[in-house]
Amino acid sequence: MRPSCRIPLAIRVAVFTILIGFFSGVAARVSQAQASSTLSKSWNDAVAKLADEVAAAMSPTAVALSVENISSLDASNVAAIGAALREQLLHHSFAFPAANSAAAQSAVFLQLTLSESTSEYLWVVQIPGDATGTKSSPTIIASVPKSDSTEAESDQQSLSLEKRFVWKQSGRFLDFALLKDPAAGESTLLVLEPKRVADYKSSAGGWQPSRSTVIPEAGVPSRDPQGTIDLKAGIISLKGFECVGNPDLAGVLQCSGSRPARILRGPVVEIPGLPNSVRTGLVELCRGEFVYLSTAEGDWTQSDSIRAYLMKGIPAPAFPAGNTLAFEGPVMALHSDPEGSSARAVVHNLKTGEYEAYIVAASCGN
Repeated sequence: MRPSCRIPLAIRVAVFTILIGFFSGVAARVSQAQASSTLSKSWNDAVAKLADEVAAAMSPTAVALSVENISSLDASNVAAIGAALREQLLHHSFAFPAANSAAAQSAVFLQLTLSESTSEYLWVVQIPGDATGTKSSPTIIASVPKSDSTEAESDQQSLSLEKRFVWKQSGRFLDFALLKDPAAGESTLLVLEPKRVADYKSSAGGWQPSRSTVIPEAGVPSRDPQGTIDLKAGIISLKGFECVGNPDLAGVLQCSGSRPARILRGPVVEIPGLPNSVRTGLVELCRGEFVYLSTAEGDWTQSDSIRAYLMKGIPAPAFPAGNTLAFEGPVMALHSDPEGSSARAVVHNLKTGEYEAYIVAASCGN
């Protein structure tokens, strides 16, 4: 878990409450179709078969579903299968009460086990017998040929991610930006730290310090500061301040606390199995679908990764696409560029102890 990253998601929820409320009526009617879109047809048919047989074996009631994976399926596929089965069971009028609610105490426990043979995946749902032991525990099995996943895997490979190392330093920083000179290309690097903005100039294939500007303190210092550099708007946001440059962000900065920091953008995106990840949306679409980048679920003491997810609309579940980028430590921040198909990642390398800056670019195939 990443306790220090929960605040951004909470703010997102608050900001987009009106949007979610508007779509909630539609989402209730289309949720089953959206869950189906995250799986191939044969996989979704297998999940539907499991749900149909569960409904035939027991009356609709409150249930809790646990998923165990002993197959070669990756975490994103496991999460998508579990989410699809929950949607199918909801369609059969089963309920999934909150974990700490009174209804959860009497919920029927369902165990979904994902296993495999050499040629097919075997998905098994175990339903517990009655308390007296006079009724046996029904076992429901669905099989899916491994060859049926070829089409889904082909779709996933149509989008690829690449990372490019930009900068590293011993002290923590929150964001960075590359300012391009039309004549010389990338010539200036801005690094936003918790208390200052550092400006570096390109020289002899490296970055040399040019100037730094102190950011004013605003109340009690934050234990988990957050900030962003918005080149399109020409604004640096940090700790309730907004700073503008003269003549640009590489010049003299003037900071004002008159407006709240512009740190978070975009709607809440539901990624199965990754409720607490760090994520951001890209501006460019892939074959008409929205592209989101998301980290894994580890905390600040673990290595991390970034993967792309596609979604057809809002609200809708996102499903994984393409390759996964691995990092030697947690991704502390992930900011999308205002134009194009890339994002800026700040990583704390646990092996070296340094903080690193990467450009993560997404490429969409045909």
